[in-house]
Amino acid sequence: MMKGRLYCIGLGPGDPELVTVKALRLMKECSVWFIPQSGPDKETAGQILQAAATYAGEDLQDSKTIVKLAFPMTRNEDILEEAHRKNAEMIEAYLDKGENAALFTLGCPTVYASCSYVERRVALAGYDTQIVPAVTSFCAAAAALGTTLCEKDEPLLVVPANRNDLAELLDVPGNTIIMKPSSGNDKIRTLLEEKGLISRASMVQQCGTKEEKIFSSLEETVPHTYFSVILVKKEESI
Repeated sequence: MMKGRLYCIGLGPGDPELVTVKALRLMKECSVWFIPQSGPDKETAGQILQAAATYAGEDLQDSKTIVKLAFPMTRNEDILEEAHRKNAEMIEAYLDKGENAALFTLGCPTVYASCSYVERRVALAGYDTQIVPAVTSFCAAAAALGTTLCEKDEPLLVVPANRNDLAELLDVPGNTIIMKPSSGNDKIRTLLEEKGLISRASMVQQCGTKEEKIFSSLEETVPHTYFSVILVKKEESI
């Protein structure tokens, strides 16, 4: 029997209208949907998936096999490795039956996406896989702020907030995107103030969702959440 193919599909930042045409097509074509969970009540990708299907005028879920995969929110490498192994094995079991499967993820699977570790495992096990890109959260955040990420020959640096060398990275020429800043709220604010960049920093929370909040300046203290993006524009745009 011919084995099925795994599609690792990005759903974008949260707005169902930003889900790509290709993602919608594969939603229809794949008989099995794998939806990530980071906790019992946290199915952000699943919520976007349902909204996108509804927006497209499709009632798809009744005709699909839906499997929830656990992606624990931890930095313990042993726990993560075990979770990725189990998830890959669950996916492979369906591919062995000849079924094409979709593994969905919030954002784009090429940018800090946990699903990429599982897709890589499945590919290394000899299965056919394909990564389907999506609109990134930082592109959508810049659009929400009404600005650009970079112009002309400006470089753009994308860094996770938990980097120990964040202070040094903020000295790199060009504009900076800081991802997932909830892990270091005070640290980031202090660094931006020390480097005279606080007035050039803006943030979008829950971009593209009903809970979206836009902060054009971080000069006033604002709460951070895991689904936040900070943009530091170090050079004036003309």
